[in-house]
Amino acid sequence: MSLEIVLVLFCGMVLVGVPIGFAMVSISAGYFLMGPIPTFINLIPQKLFEGIDVIVLTAIPFFLLAGELMNRSGMAKRLMHFANLIVGRVRGGFAYVNVLASLLFSGLTGVAVGDIAALGKVEIKAMEQAGYPRAFAAAVTASSSLVGTIIPPSGLIILYCAIMNVSVGAMFLAALIPGVLMAVADMIVIGIQAKKRGFPKSEVKRTLPEIVTGTKDASLALFMPFLLIGGIVGGIMTPTEAAAVSVLYALGISLFVYRALSLKEIYRILVSSSYDAARLLFMIGAALTMTWIFALEDLAGQVSMLFSHVESSPLLTILMINAVFLILGMFMDSSIALILFAPVVAPVAYGVGVSPTQLGIMLIINVVVGLATPPIGNVLFAICGVVQLRFSDLVRELFPFIAIKFVLLLLIGMIPFLTTAIPSYFGFS
Repeated sequence: MSLEIVLVLFCGMVLVGVPIGFAMVSISAGYFLMGPIPTFINLIPQKLFEGIDVIVLTAIPFFLLAGELMNRSGMAKRLMHFANLIVGRVRGGFAYVNVLASLLFSGLTGVAVGDIAALGKVEIKAMEQAGYPRAFAAAVTASSSLVGTIIPPSGLIILYCAIMNVSVGAMFLAALIPGVLMAVADMIVIGIQAKKRGFPKSEVKRTLPEIVTGTKDASLALFMPFLLIGGIVGGIMTPTEAAAVSVLYALGISLFVYRALSLKEIYRILVSSSYDAARLLFMIGAALTMTWIFALEDLAGQVSMLFSHVESSPLLTILMINAVFLILGMFMDSSIALILFAPVVAPVAYGVGVSPTQLGIMLIINVVVGLATPPIGNVLFAICGVVQLRFSDLVRELFPFIAIKFVLLLLIGMIPFLTTAIPSYFGFS
């Protein structure tokens, strides 16, 4: 079985709805059965476990659990209220609140779809009641939710570090400026649209006691990302230890401060987060069986030959890498796209002067933006399902937000300072 047939079969099975993990394992089994040494199929279970036998990956279940605890404790509404206190009174204020709330909440969920599940209905309903078109409100929510996979703590960043042997602390720090720039880019689009379309202002009066109370409520949630990043960067905690601390912190806040969770709800959260973690880890293990095939077929060498004609042009190389991973993000789960293809393009990127942290952030943002890029995107269908909206209406309003993110991707690829400045300041080479 050739590499071309493997890729075609994989794409075909995913498009017809076969779970990605099962598709990768079954294709790998077929590849080895039809190969010159059929007994290699006996090594697939070993490869599955080898794929998840990475200590950094143990942080992912903890972060998923912490995010779910904070999600169901009412933290989303508190952060929404805090954001409204800060930016709600300017024209288009509720749209700015949407972006700022996603930026703040991203440190708790770490996933775009999690942001939509927690904040989507609240944000869109509030914007619609204030006079915004539903499609525009949904577009703002879909675009701002993408920040969740960039701002630390991010499970996708931890996964990338595990497969590419990059420092988690360096990657967390490298993600800060691009993550904030993604939120700023959304706000630029909102500012232009607000002035052009006459969006309303929030007329709610803000008293000093209300501001103090809102800030106090939100501060408990906002402290968690600082605790985790500070612990990891300062060498106090490993990523796994930091993730475990985040669970204890989230559980303590939910039970003893907000008193928002019962034992029954905690049990449901444990079941839900365990299922999500098991599904993700199985996909990671299954992906390693595919990367084994890629190594045997020398996919990295073939990609290097493909890029050899443009290696003298860093700009063209970066554009091609961006385009490839943006398309992968549209059609493939973000984590699988990184596991399968990040090691393949890394030598090419390093060859034109792209640093490991710069490449990591660039690839992660590409696959994340692909989540909201038509014609296929998990975020698009999730948001349409949440608010009962026509797909075409959402895409029309979302276009300016996606366009400005394409510009940001190019800047990240061409300006190393955006991803290396903060890690260098803290001593990461």
